[in-house]
Amino acid sequence: MDNFFKKHSKKLNSIALILMLAIPFLLYSAAMHGLIFQVKILLVLMIGTMLYVLIKG
Repeated sequence: MDNFFKKHSKKLNSIALILMLAIPFLLYSAAMHGLIFQVKILLVLMIGTMLYVLIKG
């Protein structure tokens, strides 16, 4: 798995940055429309993205 992260680190870092910028807006939109399931999914995705950045960033 470390080999995968080393090989694709540039792409993964770019994707993580884009996700960290986009998820809060999607989260706000889902919360305003009362979509509880989507809010939970987006929160899990945000937590995963932040953990990835903290560990591998």
